Amino acid sequence: MRGPAGEPADLPGDALSSHSAAVEAMQSGDDAAALAELERLIAAYPELPGPRVNAAILHRRAGRIDAARESLERALAIDPDHPEANNELGILLREIGEFDAAEAAYRRALARRPDYALALYNLGVLLDVYLRRPTDALECYEAYQAALPEPDERVSRWIVDLRRRIGADDAAARLARGDRG
Repeated sequence: MRGPAGEPADLPGDALSSHSAAVEAMQSGDDAAALAELERLIAAYPELPGPRVNAAILHRRAGRIDAARESLERALAIDPDHPEANNELGILLREIGEFDAAEAAYRRALARRPDYALALYNLGVLLDVYLRRPTDALECYEAYQAALPEPDERVSRWIVDLRRRIGADDAAARLARGDRG
């Protein structure tokens, strides 16, 4: 899961309206307009990490991985613990097969904001699908569900499946040890 990065509500009025216009363009699929607005915002407010994160999302969507990574590195140079920047970096790193680095990025996002639903979801997927660590994935998915106002039905099914798989793995391990317990 992914989405545009936010900024604090105490932005100057022109920055807030520009950021809102960029996010609206992103959400409507007008990536060219969104990127142009973000580039103006970055030029005017180079100290803000959020516009760089959103620019990275757009670059990644367009397959410009190097530009996306550079934009995220610049955002993280401003704020190394920025949750959205670390979450987006985790997505990018997962997509290029750097799974351990992706996990570290998601965990940095969660260290700053433990209930950050997108990072919990993305870390859960990484742990489940890519790193084959179902017990850790289950913990993330359960925390993700707890962070949502309403449960995600798809993730609810994944939780049931993981619990079943973990239980089967535990039973197999007990049998292998000779414990019929």
